[in-house]
Amino acid sequence: PSGGPATPMGVPPGVPPIPKPKEDPEKVDTLAEVGKSAKDYLDVLMPITIPSNAEDSRPVPKQVQCLEDGTDLFKMFDLDMSRFDPKAVRKTYHKMALFVHPEKIGRETTTQDKARFTKLKQAYTVVMDDQLRAVYRQFCYGIAGSGGCPAFGHDAALAKALEMGRELRKMGEDRAIVLHKAAETGWAVQQKDQDGRTMRGDGRKVAHKFNLFGEISDSEDDDAELEKERRGMSATQIIEKSPKYADSFLDKVKPLLLDPRVSTQAAGGAFTVLEEMRLIELLNDSPKTVQKTLRKVRSALKQMNWAMTALLQNKDSPWRGLEAKASLAEHGVVKLLEIIKSGIAFGKFSEVHEEDFTKLVDSLHRLYMDIFEKRGQELLRGAIQAELNVVYLLPESGGRLPYGTRVLLQDLKARADLNGKGGTISAWDFSLQRYTVELEKEEAKKDSGPQLPSNPDLLALDDLDDDDDMPEEENKAELNMPKKIMVMVRNALVDLEPPRKKLEDLVKNWNAWRKRPRSVSASQDAEAVAAALGPPLESMASYLQEAASAVGTGAACGRDGADLIAFECREALQGARNLAAKLLGETPEEPPPPP
Repeated sequence: PSGGPATPMGVPPGVPPIPKPKEDPEKVDTLAEVGKSAKDYLDVLMPITIPSNAEDSRPVPKQVQCLEDGTDLFKMFDLDMSRFDPKAVRKTYHKMALFVHPEKIGRETTTQDKARFTKLKQAYTVVMDDQLRAVYRQFCYGIAGSGGCPAFGHDAALAKALEMGRELRKMGEDRAIVLHKAAETGWAVQQKDQDGRTMRGDGRKVAHKFNLFGEISDSEDDDAELEKERRGMSATQIIEKSPKYADSFLDKVKPLLLDPRVSTQAAGGAFTVLEEMRLIELLNDSPKTVQKTLRKVRSALKQMNWAMTALLQNKDSPWRGLEAKASLAEHGVVKLLEIIKSGIAFGKFSEVHEEDFTKLVDSLHRLYMDIFEKRGQELLRGAIQAELNVVYLLPESGGRLPYGTRVLLQDLKARADLNGKGGTISAWDFSLQRYTVELEKEEAKKDSGPQLPSNPDLLALDDLDDDDDMPEEENKAELNMPKKIMVMVRNALVDLEPPRKKLEDLVKNWNAWRKRPRSVSASQDAEAVAAALGPPLESMASYLQEAASAVGTGAACGRDGADLIAFECREALQGARNLAAKLLGETPEEPPPPP
């Protein structure tokens, strides 16, 4: 055997050995104490003690006393050892961080605050990692049997877990260096016999099981929020939310399509996709930006695909014909995010990345154009429908109010206490010529959250006594309020707030849509397209804005407001309806007579 230094196992020839850090001769123990170390930088995975005899010491907050009294991690984060809940851990961590985080304390941090925050980060790191948590549990509670170990307690178990964390981090650094070098030179597994001769191997390159890309995550932890939003939604609510999902996708994919290496700017704010996109240059220049953009696009695609799947059997689904394209685009984004991690780790992108990226950009571009056109058609049909929602509510419409119209009661003499109450028209009595109005119940305000007891030690007994002393007149008034009431036409005042909000939302969405970049092919004349579509789209925005302003003025003026704005509102809505029908290629039709 040669007398040279031994090389670590699994390292190919030609890889320089990793230099070992020099040990500090003045360092005698493994504990680092904040405030007493000469270095400002402390390794988070090194055990730490909290100084207690400092001059500027403050009382320890009750919520973080568990960091100093030896409480084990499962009690600290209120966990069940047999059922690990990461959401509960994150919630507890953020609650405790309010008392130790330097940016959330609200005062100048002390050495004890810095030490407690480091201690909290160590506990959170150990309890969230499966391997470190298993080591901690083993040494903290012990394992029975001949091959087990006694229970050493919290401090010793935490030190053992942190030691394993440092070892795993060192292994990750070594493996990253080895694989980065192997990606440039190439390597194959070689085996030797007992005499030291090289055996002929199969030459296959087997991927190592170590998670090299653990720090290069492609997840945004947005699935929990999306799942919470979807839970319990009906088909009608999904249809109402669908325009929001479509607008979100258009906004998130826009930075990628407008990149100068993907498209060129055209007249009127449009863009034209290049025939030969420089995607490999884009990946090499800003891979993190591309990865971040693709994550956002993936979230939008997930939300749209969920809505499309939920509305497959619904005849009113706004996603008809887009299901296959959206599914293909989501599959391409997920696939590219998986392979882009290797390029970021090695600092080099290949033809495989460029080919998949090109296919993905084509899929996203086609989906963008389809959703852009579909959203425009939906908004134009919404402008036609807006006239039907408003014109029957104006004076001199020639008929009665439609069912479902919200009204305010006025000039009631027999039930003067109901004046000003809101309700919805549910029926019309032809013989009596009166409306049947379903009154709305006033819901208690829940914005302030649950009320805390005035005296926690008495378990809110004082609050119960105060409730008993309150007069019962308010409760009687609620009991005496009818569910329905029949009123004459002059006692029902139309509430213009709901149509005002719908018109303002329509104006906002229309302005946002027409300002989005439109895709123009290389064979089209971008200036001619902008000249043909620019004035009509702007005129539509003017019509809708005039109608929204008129309805808003009528709602603010009260009882006589509808009479003041009836003519202007009808003219604006009529102009919007005719222009919308022209842009849709349809013949404008007058609204049917009122009921």
